Amino acid sequence: MFKIAISNQKGGCGKTTSSINLAAGLAYKGRKVLLIDLDPQGNSTIGLGIKTDNRQTVAELLCQEECEFKDIVQDTYIEGLHILPADVSLAVADLKLAQIQAKEFVLRSKLTDVNYDYIIIDTSPTFGTLLTNAILAVDHIILPVGLNFFNLAGMQNLVDTINHTNKKVGHLINHRAEILGVLFTFFKMSTNHSKRIFDAINELFGDKVFETKIPENVKLQESQEAAKAIFDFAPNSSSAIAYGKFTEELEKRLSYVRN
Repeated sequence: MFKIAISNQKGGCGKTTSSINLAAGLAYKGRKVLLIDLDPQGNSTIGLGIKTDNRQTVAELLCQEECEFKDIVQDTYIEGLHILPADVSLAVADLKLAQIQAKEFVLRSKLTDVNYDYIIIDTSPTFGTLLTNAILAVDHIILPVGLNFFNLAGMQNLVDTINHTNKKVGHLINHRAEILGVLFTFFKMSTNHSKRIFDAINELFGDKVFETKIPENVKLQESQEAAKAIFDFAPNSSSAIAYGKFTEELEKRLSYVRN
């Protein structure tokens, strides 16, 4: 089982878009996939048309000892893809976690007996207990990034957070989350500024940068409004083709990691 967090602290970087479409891409390849929405905005949940009215969510899973995985997991319209949904109540849960013993390990413990080919976590955009829970629950982290300075600046802070969590907390359970790769999203090399950011990220991360680039395409936003993965909403679009290639590149890279 591969456990992957998709994380970036800056908005507009394609974090949720990549979470949804990677999970969908893997499911369409016949993999059994769990998508965990760990973002209080609940965009992965909304983006797959999942309702949380009168239903328990990740907030209850994290904060209520008696709440179990089976109580909140939902099917999606895609066969083989399940989701642990979230909504705004997760923002309160982040605060409640501070009162729980061993708060950093709650998500990890709740997933102990879960069996999937892939677990994909759409992380919280803030540095806090939710992000720490994600880092300690996964083995790999993907950093989606756009070609702007603020994305670049935020990435270094995230890398520092990952390293700090591994060192200060992860060693207690012999756990270390590694950066699997950097994914360029909304990719459009149209200015000298974007080229400088592109070069800087490649210099910083080297062969960690995925070869696949996700192009800027309005179909991605439209697919989220339609609550569909890009493969279903616009299967012939450049973005659908790119996410398909990214899914294949990811599995190939993970095969090297496994071996």
